[in-house]
Amino acid sequence: MQRITVVFVLALLVVAGCGSKTTTAPTAPPQASTEETGAVAANPGQPKAEEAAKPVATNLPKLWDFWTTWCPPCKQLKPTIEALEKEYEGKIEIRSIDSDENQDLARKFNVQAIPTLVFLDAKGNELSRIVGLVPRDTIVGRFKAHGFIQ
Repeated sequence: MQRITVVFVLALLVVAGCGSKTTTAPTAPPQASTEETGAVAANPGQPKAEEAAKPVATNLPKLWDFWTTWCPPCKQLKPTIEALEKEYEGKIEIRSIDSDENQDLARKFNVQAIPTLVFLDAKGNELSRIVGLVPRDTIVGRFKAHGFIQ
C-alpha cells in the first residue's frame, strides 16, 4: 500500500511540474541601446550600421512600424509604409522597426502583436496606435487626426 502511495505522489509531482516548467534563452552581452545609437531597425537588405548612421529627426512627429520578417501582414504593409516614408519625408519621421532585432524597444512600447503602428508626437510621446494590417487611407487619416498633415 505504501509503495502505491509513493508512486502516486511521485506521479502527481511530475504532472504538476510539467506546466510550470519554463526555459529562458541565454542573455546577450549588454550593448548600447537603440536610443543611444540612433538605430531603430535594420531594414531587410540594409545593414544596421547604415541605419545607425541615419540622422534622427527629433523635431518631427513620428510613425513607428513594428514588424518582423516572418509576418505575412507585415510584408503586405511594407510597400505602403515605404511609399508613405517617401511621400512625407521631412514632414513625418517614419521608421520600420524589426521587433525581433529590437526586442527592448518593442517591450518598451508594449508591442504584443505585429504589425503595430505607433504614432508619436515630436517629443516621442505616444498619441495612438493601430494593430494589424490596415489600408493606406487609415494611416493617412490618423496623420490628419493628430495634426501631422492638413
